[in-house]
Amino acid sequence: MTKLFVRKLTNLDFSFLDAERGLVGESWLLDIELSGKLNDQGMVLDFGIVKRLVKDYINQYIDHCLLVPTKYEGCDVLNLGKYIEIAFYLRNGQSITHRSISTAVAKIPAVNITTDSVKNFLLSEIKALLPDNVTEIDIHLYTEPGLEGSYQYSHGLRKHDGNCQRIAHGHRSGLQIYVDDKRSKQWEDYWLKTWKDIYIGTSRHLDKSATDDSIYHIFKYQAPQGDFSLKLPKNMCYLIDDESTVENIAEHLAREIAKQEKGKKVVIRAFEGIDKGAIAQE
Repeated sequence: MTKLFVRKLTNLDFSFLDAERGLVGESWLLDIELSGKLNDQGMVLDFGIVKRLVKDYINQYIDHCLLVPTKYEGCDVLNLGKYIEIAFYLRNGQSITHRSISTAVAKIPAVNITTDSVKNFLLSEIKALLPDNVTEIDIHLYTEPGLEGSYQYSHGLRKHDGNCQRIAHGHRSGLQIYVDDKRSKQWEDYWLKTWKDIYIGTSRHLDKSATDDSIYHIFKYQAPQGDFSLKLPKNMCYLIDDESTVENIAEHLAREIAKQEKGKKVVIRAFEGIDKGAIAQE
């Protein structure tokens, strides 16, 4: 039996619902191994086909989606044709309601979203895409190696042409803060704690027609793919004035820290998931 492997075939940026943590942003890398008999070309499968089939599937059905554990007892799913509504009840008594196009949600048949539950889901889905000579598949999902510290955030970019417009997708992101050219662990620790499992929302996306609610924020907008709405506990949200792009996030951090570090140069290196991000300076 011969194995074909591809390391870091792709990375996944998504959000998921968790009974304890609420709405959580995440970024994983994916390795894959395929076992089977060699075909007429002397291959288990052409690397190009592996990348196209597997990566395309993940990009379409997992990446920039909200992953929902449908076997959790507090998860209600309402299918509405083009749209889907998720009501998710947290163990602390709070709830999250998400409404979007159906393709923005990945329904994972599990109680919790973990690397194992997503791996099992992907194994069953991807196997059906591959030729008969591929007899076994193994997948490894993991966070970015060597990441010093990170925060996990979710957001939605209404003006984006691609899947970033989906109201609840997210990232696990590194953060580097420099004050007068020196790394500031104090500020990094503060913001990593402040933005732990946070939804960075745009104030303009708040639903103005919603009745006054002291507990929840309701975000709502129309984007090229369709209508999106998200109801979240306020304590899980952080509001900024602009679209929550990584560029605006970096600029927001630089401005906020500069208010406290008067007369000093503040530089922010904010990541959006793995190996990409923005730099802002005040």
